Amino acid sequence: MRRIAIIMVALVLILSMVLTGCATKGEKEITVGNKNFTEEYVVGQLITQLLEANGFTVELVSDLSSMSLREGMEAGDIDICADYTGTAWMVNLGHAYEPGVDNNSIYQMVKDEEEANGFVWLDPMWNNNTYAMACWPEFAEENGLKTLSDLAAFCNEGNVEFEMFLDFEFSTRPDGLPGLEKHYGFEVPDDNLKTGAPGASLMALENKSTDISMVFGTDAKIVEEGWYVFQDDKSFFPPYDLTPYISAAVLDKYPEIKDIINELVATFPGGGKSASPAIVAEGQKAWQELNSRVDIDKMEPDEAALEYLQENGLL
Repeated sequence: MRRIAIIMVALVLILSMVLTGCATKGEKEITVGNKNFTEEYVVGQLITQLLEANGFTVELVSDLSSMSLREGMEAGDIDICADYTGTAWMVNLGHAYEPGVDNNSIYQMVKDEEEANGFVWLDPMWNNNTYAMACWPEFAEENGLKTLSDLAAFCNEGNVEFEMFLDFEFSTRPDGLPGLEKHYGFEVPDDNLKTGAPGASLMALENKSTDISMVFGTDAKIVEEGWYVFQDDKSFFPPYDLTPYISAAVLDKYPEIKDIINELVATFPGGGKSASPAIVAEGQKAWQELNSRVDIDKMEPDEAALEYLQENGLL
């Protein structure tokens, strides 16, 4: 009897191990990536929490540069992320940007070309978080500055006392300062230029320790502080619409992800539809408000994301 009991216990243990192995094998696992600034922290949490609510075990890889995020996607270390159409077209795909391309066109161009790279771009959020240059209104008024052409002429005057603060990545990107200087025909003297980590340019402008700073179109601080944003009168900056994209192989394995993420996108203005100026403006405001929960209300990104998902009936 004792031998039979031992055999039964052994069989139970083996069966348990087999069942556990099957459960692990059948588990839906996915890796989400995001960059290293507020909007990306939030969208990373939105995607992560929504996938977890739909039965996925999610590993979130955060605080990545644009280059690191793309490398992770290409290597297969990251399965899904949200990136910007302008960044994809010029940085990831290496195309020269031609001013005048609208939001719908650049999204479609990216989507079509990425198919050959094994990536599927889902519906865009139409928030056009484009780069911009900003200052306090009094600085613009004192120097007669309204447009980026005015700013270019101001920089070219020489011996002008001013300071410009940029994120380091912007100072080297083709769609950043190098391209901006070439397009508008000016050069910022090295002595007038400072660079820092993401968000440092906002802090510098807020503290009035610089005169001109790089900002993003959905930065909450623009509205809160009342900063003046220079008009891009020669249409240098391309559209930067935040768009989830995923490895085609992963989507083949988990096809339900497309509907799950597009349902999230549909909670934002124009989600699933073509962009229009009104939709883009509404999308920027929606993301300014969402970013403000972190930057102004001091919520953690995961808290802001959870609140948004609950407000919109996704959790």
